[in-house]
Parts: sequence; C-alpha cells; structure tokens
Amino acid sequence: MKVATGTPVSEPAGTAGHAMLIFRLARVTGYRLTRALATLEMRTNEFAVLHHLFQAGPLSQQELGGALRINPSNLVGLLDALEADGLILRPRDPADRRRHLVGLTPAGHKRLAQAKRAVAQAEHELLAPLDPDERELLHGFLERLAGHSCGPGQRC
Repeated sequence: MKVATGTPVSEPAGTAGHAMLIFRLARVTGYRLTRALATLEMRTNEFAVLHHLFQAGPLSQQELGGALRINPSNLVGLLDALEADGLILRPRDPADRRRHLVGLTPAGHKRLAQAKRAVAQAEHELLAPLDPDERELLHGFLERLAGHSCGPGQRC
C-alpha cells in the first residue's frame, strides 16, 4: 500500500478528463457559494429552498424535498428554521388538509434577492476568464447536462 507523501499530484495541462474538471469546478463553486452566502449568515441548502420556491411557487413539503433531494427528516428541520426566521410559511393545503404547502413570505423574497446578488458576485468571479458569449454557451451546455443528469428519478 502506498503512503501519501504530501506531494501534490499534478497532471500535464489538458490531460484531466471531463468528469475530473467538473468535479474540481463543483468543489470550488460550492466553496465560493458557501463563502458568499455566509456573508448573509445563510447556508447553501437554505438558498436552494428559497430559490426553488421562488421558481416553482408553493409546493408540498414532499414535492420540495423530492425536487431538492433532501431527506424528509432533514427537510423538516430546515423548514422549521426558515419559518422561525419568517422566510417561509407552511399553511395547510386547502385541497388536502393532510399536507402543508411551503411558500415564500415577503421577507423570504427579500432575503432571496440579497442571496442572489451575493451568488451573482461569486459567479462573476468564477467565470471571469470567459467573455459573455462563452458564458452563454457554457450556460447552455450546463442546462443540457443538468437536464439529462438531474431529471426525474435521478440523484443530484
């Protein structure tokens, strides 16, 4: 068995595979988003919930958890915290009193707008080497890959 020496493994330029490059970018992107949101005392999963509710509108807790792939027991704690902060409401669904609908409050909309600005700045720094046309092209590729890999029944 080999023992790590602490010497970084470097690859010649252009030899990393697509998956490794995506993995590296995912890690640095996650780090930068976490850091940007931390300035607002927000976590990435809180941002994900607010962002998804903004896009999809009020959803049942089950639909929200499924869309974001959050375990139901973890989702309840997350929603409890967001509700305590006044960012979401969870009224009973008038069409089915057994479930709750989760929706943004005006404070949730305001908080999401602040978070989006912080995330946009982090994204701008991350994508600085690309010109606007390249950013648009990259966005299209990422949309296609996410649609393929993160569709219904897929883990993302």
